[in-house]
This record gives sequence, C-alpha cells and structure tokens, in this order.
Amino acid sequence: MVLNIAFQGGTHGHFLRYFLDKFSTLTPNIISNPVTKLGTYHSEVKYSNKFEIYHPNQKTKDLTLPHCVITVSHEDVLLLQRTVYIRPQDMDLTLNDTHVNFKNVPKNFDDRSIEKLYGIKINENTKVPRFILRDFVKLGFSDIKKHGYIVENQRIMKQAFKNVFWLPVASFWDSKKFFYQMSKLNEKFNLHLQLGHEAQEVHNNFIENIPQLKTFHRCTEIITAIKNNESLPINDLDLVEEAYIYSWIETNYHNILSPFTNTFFKNTKEIIEYIKWYPHFYHGMNPTLPS
Repeated sequence: MVLNIAFQGGTHGHFLRYFLDKFSTLTPNIISNPVTKLGTYHSEVKYSNKFEIYHPNQKTKDLTLPHCVITVSHEDVLLLQRTVYIRPQDMDLTLNDTHVNFKNVPKNFDDRSIEKLYGIKINENTKVPRFILRDFVKLGFSDIKKHGYIVENQRIMKQAFKNVFWLPVASFWDSKKFFYQMSKLNEKFNLHLQLGHEAQEVHNNFIENIPQLKTFHRCTEIITAIKNNESLPINDLDLVEEAYIYSWIETNYHNILSPFTNTFFKNTKEIIEYIKWYPHFYHGMNPTLPS
C-alpha cells in the first residue's frame, strides 16, 4: 500500500513523509537527515516510496487511493503566512529590512501579484518598500475567506476522496496533538508506526526548526492590550505580524486606514491614540474590506 500525502506548500508535507517513512516498521530505516539550513525537510534522502507527496493544485491523483490530506483553518493562516516567504521552495526571503528584493523568488510567486495590484514593474533589482508588501499581506487577512490557503483548502476538501484521513496543519505545532493524530492515522491505514522516544525527538527538532512558534501568540497579546486600553511595547514584529495588526485595525474600525510607512507602531498606546484621533473628515468606506 502507498499512502498519498496531499498538501499545500508550507504545510509540512515533506516532514510528514519523512516522519512516517522513518518510523514505520514496514519500511527500511532512514539514517540521513533531510533538514536544510532553513529548517525545512526538503533535502534528498533515500525514501521507500511507500509515502508519496504532492500538491493537489499541480498534480491529479486517483482519489480512490489511500490519502492523508493536510487541512488549513482560518486560525492557521497567520503562522503559515509568517513562514511562507521562507520555507516553501526554500526561498529565504528577507522581510526585516525597509525594502524587499524579490530576486530569488520564483516568477509564479507573489511578486507578480504585487506588480499587477500596485502597478509597480518588478524585476530582480527592484527593492519594494516594506509598506507595500505589508499592505499586500494585509489584504489576505482582511478578507480571510478569499485567502489563497483557505480557497485552496476548500477546493481540496470538495474533491471526492474515497479513503482519506484529514490532518489539521495546527496539529504539527503541538506535540500532544501531533502524536494523537499520528496514532489515529496509524490505526486507519495500519502503518505500523513506532511512536516512541526517537519519534518524540524528531518532532521536537521539527518544532525547534520553526522559530515563529516561539512568538505564536504575540499578535493576540497586542490586540488584547488594545482592547483593554493598556500600553504594551511592540518589538521585533515581522512584516506579516504587522500586516495582521493592520488588518485587525481596519476590520474593526471600518473607516480607518492604517499608515503607509515603513516604520511601525512602537507600542499599543500609539495604536489606541491613532484610532481615537483619526480625523473624522478622512472617514470613508475602506475599499479593501469585504462588501
């Protein structure tokens, strides 16, 4: 039996193949380590071919075959978006500078959409201002039902799989949830997984290879402080987190547009004052929000 793993880019399908192939007693032991310098599991190792991975938007498979499909919910998008410029295809795009260079990004990626939306001609030498990319990412959060991850997830789940295990991507980010799901997957397809100490170590290393997990709740803490009218320092947010906060402001205060500046708010008190003192004569319908 071959188990097909269907997943969107960035949702850890490569790690799942490695984990299952390594810890199934039905397959030869894997000695090599597929981890790259970016913490992805994309390096080539000798797999058994008992577990095949593919992106459903790029390849069609026989839906009667056994499948494990990695699913995405609205709550998962923030973390996925924080890693999508780094982990998929090992792009390692730098988002911490005041300008972003898309030199090493494949031509079918977001730089083409930015060019179309903002009317900015982009080539390998173009340095896109931080506030443009932040605004672009913000649009996905402001209309989450139309976000690429959510739209593609719905399309995948509507396919007529006959023998499928739905695996939430969020389970990868919590050891207890992950091993619970692995035990259920093991039962469904009789994979003969050995989920002991070594398996736990491999998953612990996987967690360590996603540094964004250490700041998983940072945006929630900032939003809570704003709601409670509390002053909280804002330090070291990445561009995607800034976009998420901007989206929260605009979706909760429909007449307010967030600033177009490379710099960001330094504390929640500044955001509270910005919302309070935003000039009423600038109020108007935000064209980026869902109608």
